[in-house]
Amino acid sequence: MTPHPPLLPNTRPPEEALFPGWADTQGAVDILGSLDVSEFQAKGLRDLIVDGFTVLPAMQSAAMCDAVVDDYARFSNERSTYVAENLDALGREKRLVNFHLWSDHEMQIVTNPGVMAFLDLFFGETACVYTSLTFKFGTGQPIHRDTPHFATWPQNRFCGVWTALEDISPDAGPLMYVRGGHRFDVDHRQIMRDVRQNRSDLSPADQAMLALDLYNGKIIDDAPGHGELLVKPIKKGDVVIWHAQAPHGGSPAVDPFRSRWSVVAHCAPETIQVHQHDRFFMHDSDEPPPPRYGYREAYGRKIAVAGETAFM
Repeated sequence: MTPHPPLLPNTRPPEEALFPGWADTQGAVDILGSLDVSEFQAKGLRDLIVDGFTVLPAMQSAAMCDAVVDDYARFSNERSTYVAENLDALGREKRLVNFHLWSDHEMQIVTNPGVMAFLDLFFGETACVYTSLTFKFGTGQPIHRDTPHFATWPQNRFCGVWTALEDISPDAGPLMYVRGGHRFDVDHRQIMRDVRQNRSDLSPADQAMLALDLYNGKIIDDAPGHGELLVKPIKKGDVVIWHAQAPHGGSPAVDPFRSRWSVVAHCAPETIQVHQHDRFFMHDSDEPPPPRYGYREAYGRKIAVAGETAFM
């Protein structure tokens, strides 16, 4: 495959044409038609607006992908006891959080200039990196939305940005998503009100966890009625971007020990703080909760100082 050239740096359209949150407005497709962007950017933005999911082919070099895998091996060798203490029920390494803070190669992956310029356009403001997850194996995670775990005020100011570090085998549990499933509503505040009323015996933290379980169940039950379930063949260096509300997951792995090397960066505008499920369910105001982290800079982008490199 001949790689696409990197997306050009964002030459921002006039403010009246592009504004924060424009991609979630009813006129988003018309706004997109007025933007001075490349055909490649326009296709990706249209896919993200309409389908909630897009693939930007060959955005990362094979050498950079290999370098991240090599860094992971070095990390594992230097911390072999810690790795052995963090295996799943099958004896595989769990997800590694915030490896971009340890691996400079992964930091370059999550701050890729072309990808970040694309996010600038989608958000209508400058994007930054919140956290990351690095996967050696697929998770088989059922269809879900990221929204409760990456909650923003205003809502939906978040994207998952997933990079394949190898060609993803159909046997390894490739990504799956519900096309167009980012547009149906689930009233999480009503779910929390019902939990508070019906389970007053629980602590607030346990109420929030129960609300999360009920919310996830609602997504699993309702998402298939709102779009086609697709499994995407992803090649090494491809970047997948999904809308905050896009129902997605990991398809079941035929071979659970077949690697599915990949990195997902969690990105938001640099003006927006990302919050977790407790705030999503328990913060009733339309005003954002207090800030919870600061920032550093790397490769011209703000990087949230939100947690350490650790298995989860």
